[in-house]
Amino acid sequence: MNEVVFTVALLAALVAAARSIHLELVTRYFKLTYADSPVWTFFYFCAWALAVALLFPADIARLFAHVGALGYLALTFLFVVVFPLVFRFLRIRAGTPAWLAEQFPDEPILSPEEGFILAKVADVVFQDFVAGALIFTLFAAGFSYPAIVGIFIILFAAAHLYIFITSGFFWGLYYTTYAALGGFAIPFLVLFVGNGIVYVLILHMLFYVLSAAFFAKLPQPNAAVSRHLAGASPESVC
Repeated sequence: MNEVVFTVALLAALVAAARSIHLELVTRYFKLTYADSPVWTFFYFCAWALAVALLFPADIARLFAHVGALGYLALTFLFVVVFPLVFRFLRIRAGTPAWLAEQFPDEPILSPEEGFILAKVADVVFQDFVAGALIFTLFAAGFSYPAIVGIFIILFAAAHLYIFITSGFFWGLYYTTYAALGGFAIPFLVLFVGNGIVYVLILHMLFYVLSAAFFAKLPQPNAAVSRHLAGASPESVC
């Protein structure tokens, strides 16, 4: 049990460090954001994903144990070509949510540039490496599947709570809710579905692509809703 607690604490520390450094140093100090500096953001999270792979090589190897060359090619094609193109197409069709983007200029999912999707790839890989290591740690320690799901939901949702502080209640609620829902799907795919990590990565990235399209089409609310959503009346964000 001590080993499990240490591993969970280590994974939590990695996530906290990655997010804190990215927010305070990379974004606020160096002004390198997902939308404006996708390449640097990509390499930043690649470094953290590599750190997880080096610390938990057996778990990461197990995640990809049954993924063949075709699976890697499919992931690369989807992440580098398909998802950015779909994102761009949806953006062209839906437009940019100007009223929301003006109120939340630092929210990357509101970016009109497909570079955001490319930058997000490494972030998603980092998150799912952590998720895989956590799931296999709990499974190896003898935790039942329902217990793993419960623990994973709590920890995965908790890992997104910082968004309430950095981006406000609306974005915190949005991301934390979907993180909790993902807590049901990810353990099942990793433990019981062949090549499950492939589906986890695809679904995780698809969430960001479709979310961007959703917010692009989100209509400007009335005054009462706007005050709760964006902290201002519609007239002030037009």
